[in-house]
Amino acid sequence: MLPVILACALAQQGPIVRDGYGVPHIQASTLTQAFEHAGYAVAQDRLWQMENSRRLARGRMAEVFGPNFFASDREVALTGYTDEELRAQLDLLRPELREVYAAYAKGVNAWIAEANGAGKLPAGYAANGFEPEPWSEVDSVAIAVRMAQLFGSGGGGELRNLAALQYFRTRQPIRGRELDALDDLLPNNDPRAITTVSPEDDPLASNPPKMPSWSRADTEKQLAAMPMPSLLELVPAVRLQAFEETQWAAQETATPYKWGSYAIVVGKERSATGRPWLLSGPQMGHAVPSIVHELSISTPDVKLAGMDVPGVPAVIIGHTDKLAWGLTTGVADLQDVYYFQDLGSDRYRLGDAEREVTKVERKVLVKGEEPRTVVQQRTDWGPVLLHSRGAKVYFARRTSYWKREMESWDAHFDLYKSATSQDVDRFGRRVSVAFNFFYATTHGEIGWRYLGRFPQRKDGYDARLPLPAEAAWQGDLPFEQMPHARNPKSGLIANWNNKPVAWWPNMDTPAWGRLFRNGILVRELTGDKLGPADLERAVWTVARRSQEWDAFAPIVREALAGHPGTQVLLGYDGWRLDGLVAPRLFELMVVELRKQLFESSLGNFLNPEFFNQALQPGLMLDALEGRAKVDYLNGRSASQVVRTAFDAALARWTSDGSGVYVGPSFRAPTGSVPYPERGTYIQIIEVRDRPMGRNVLPPGVAESGPHSDDQSDLARAWLYKAMGYRG
Repeated sequence: MLPVILACALAQQGPIVRDGYGVPHIQASTLTQAFEHAGYAVAQDRLWQMENSRRLARGRMAEVFGPNFFASDREVALTGYTDEELRAQLDLLRPELREVYAAYAKGVNAWIAEANGAGKLPAGYAANGFEPEPWSEVDSVAIAVRMAQLFGSGGGGELRNLAALQYFRTRQPIRGRELDALDDLLPNNDPRAITTVSPEDDPLASNPPKMPSWSRADTEKQLAAMPMPSLLELVPAVRLQAFEETQWAAQETATPYKWGSYAIVVGKERSATGRPWLLSGPQMGHAVPSIVHELSISTPDVKLAGMDVPGVPAVIIGHTDKLAWGLTTGVADLQDVYYFQDLGSDRYRLGDAEREVTKVERKVLVKGEEPRTVVQQRTDWGPVLLHSRGAKVYFARRTSYWKREMESWDAHFDLYKSATSQDVDRFGRRVSVAFNFFYATTHGEIGWRYLGRFPQRKDGYDARLPLPAEAAWQGDLPFEQMPHARNPKSGLIANWNNKPVAWWPNMDTPAWGRLFRNGILVRELTGDKLGPADLERAVWTVARRSQEWDAFAPIVREALAGHPGTQVLLGYDGWRLDGLVAPRLFELMVVELRKQLFESSLGNFLNPEFFNQALQPGLMLDALEGRAKVDYLNGRSASQVVRTAFDAALARWTSDGSGVYVGPSFRAPTGSVPYPERGTYIQIIEVRDRPMGRNVLPPGVAESGPHSDDQSDLARAWLYKAMGYRG
């Protein structure tokens, strides 16, 4: 009876006022009280999604959904934290933030009690034969930690790269030139790559910090000293390292499963209205319900509106009465794989000392089956991804933010009372994971910070490959030496997960090269004065414009001049619009061109998806122009390769049925929404005395009822609604 009384009391306290799109606007006397109401309101909207999210993050999916989800739970058990370690991260938060997490859980539980008593629980509970357990602060921490890891970390591709090298050694055309191929795929620094700010706007351009470097001889020495596992051993470790099963489970259950995101900040001198503008479009996937949620909070001390993730008490992207901000994934290399000699009897060598492999045993419950035991092995530097008994070596992942993910969430709460760039810097110093952070203040300042604990690595070691223990990190790059810009002369900062500044290296991933998707975004923002229509048009164009055509058009037109059947493609203008032949034909041609250039030399290593991801358009163009280290033309001219690819594409186009381009879409309850290359949530804010914004969150703020699909029509028409706090 007590939980029901608590639920009724909370509902009467309010006030939770919902607008015409069902967005909850919360007014309270304190921030703690506000997040108690937020927990109640978000659970009203997304309890089933929250249930899935906490189970995914804690490795408890198979318990209620059956053995199909065991592989996901196993990944969490093999690489993640115990409940006690999650609780320890919670205990490190400042006292007032711990109170917020407790209050949020209290609000969620109030709605669970009310829904249970009134028969309003989501249908998924009855369909799967279980009832919701009480929500706990640890549930929120588990989701927050997973979010930080998924969106706030790059790197970690060392085993994948080692597997690629092993595979290349089986390919006769490039045997002996495997490292040339690796250099083509993963150059440490391509000076042609598009950057977030130009050297003119980079305050560190004339005196950048020293970045790690290595020579070919260093790489060869490193490989020669490394105990080498077999390719068969490496493949499952690569999948574990990439969290393939967890990503699948997340996509199946409408929880965050992918990263991307773009952001634009316009300074007041460049603004058509004389005030800063900020656009932020986090790309976290599209699902029913939406991956994310929206709310606003108003207290005497804090005015706050924007995007939250169900289960986490925070407005992650949005604005206050003094500051607007956005985030994109930074992709900074914050993790490495180290290898250690296996000494037998669960012991390994670290430097001159012997260490014991720690074993963390977890029982994974599986619906309809006996529990399964999963044992995580750990070194002093992190969890073991591969124990090669044949090579007598442990490979373990080390991250700069190990057991420190919640530091970033603690720091995030400082934004709610920030007003100046100095305040933003104080916040940024405490962020442990990698993000591009964009901001604009009501004072007229704009800026960008590249955040995260970036390890300082030793020279002479190839960071793309597993490292020996003697290549231990030497602290973190100081905050002052991380890429940043404040009030740039250009009046513009734009990013789509691209390279931050010219001197920043790729490390082991990604291959920031001469062609990158941010090029389209930047080309759309060339006006002397920019306003909201320009920002809207830029993201509209991103969804429809081919990222490759402008770069490939000259060489394609030259190669296909006079070639039979090319009239349609030679007249292509680069727009990917449904019902047209040219974009479909070019899409097929890019696929065939990739095969023509690389398949005979490199094969489709590991899997076709990775083959397509690794062989970027920039490398394709370099190969056609003879600029790659490996001769992928293999005795042919570029024109011959292009013509062969076109002929194969034309044959596929002739036989594929429709013959016209049909762009991708994402589903909504009332039908699909075209052009998913957009933000999961998009906000556009004018930062005036009181910031005013517009946003869209398809299909809607709720997972059922009238507000589960009332923003899909907005998304289809690329329209936005008003956003903001009340009071």
